[in-house]
Amino acid sequence: MNINKMLRARKIPVQTRSVAGYFYSFKNKRNIDFESQLEKKFYLTFEFDDKIEQYQEQPVKIDTVLNGRKISYFPDCIVYFKPELQRKPLLVEIKYAKEIKEKKEKIINKIKTVSKYSKENGCLFKIFTDKRLDEIYIDNIKFLYRYFKKPKLNGRYAAYENKIFEILTGSGGIAINGLLDYIAENNIEKMTILPLIWHLTCRKTLLTDLNKPLSNSSLITLNKEAINAVFA
Repeated sequence: MNINKMLRARKIPVQTRSVAGYFYSFKNKRNIDFESQLEKKFYLTFEFDDKIEQYQEQPVKIDTVLNGRKISYFPDCIVYFKPELQRKPLLVEIKYAKEIKEKKEKIINKIKTVSKYSKENGCLFKIFTDKRLDEIYIDNIKFLYRYFKKPKLNGRYAAYENKIFEILTGSGGIAINGLLDYIAENNIEKMTILPLIWHLTCRKTLLTDLNKPLSNSSLITLNKEAINAVFA
């Protein structure tokens, strides 16, 4: 397969810059360009998907013919899964459902072209639309992603982390507010510890229901598998 994991086949066109942008991908360890807000949302879901090892935007140029005219297609993304899963790479086209209806002929031709290319190059191919997304989940992971980096906490990170683990060990779950009440002596200390809780939730050391709106009343539990992996 000739899809390079490091190089993109295309840069975002100038005319799309009003909705385009980039964000830093911790999974890829580089900035990821997106051509639409929908692409950004899906890329964030890839960041939180433990099955995905890496993903790459605009990975390949595929030439074809439409109505007698040569054109080139650039699938939006390719997803590489963790090796132990033994899954084929997945080429992804990300489109709004409305756009598919409005540009039906062009989209159908692109689907056929990319699907054919995928089969010939040992990939799978899927179309992701906005109907596939849960906006509550998206809002939650957008919020948590800001806390991906480990907070410094004036050198008290380990002490606060150990207290959180101690309180949650053997617990069926506790609200974030309740956890803060156990640990912090005052409101200032609560505001100091809260970023750590969000960080641990972002890294899935702490678990919560991301299909419900996140708040300080959200119930959290300890991810025992994650803790065992760290201390094994």
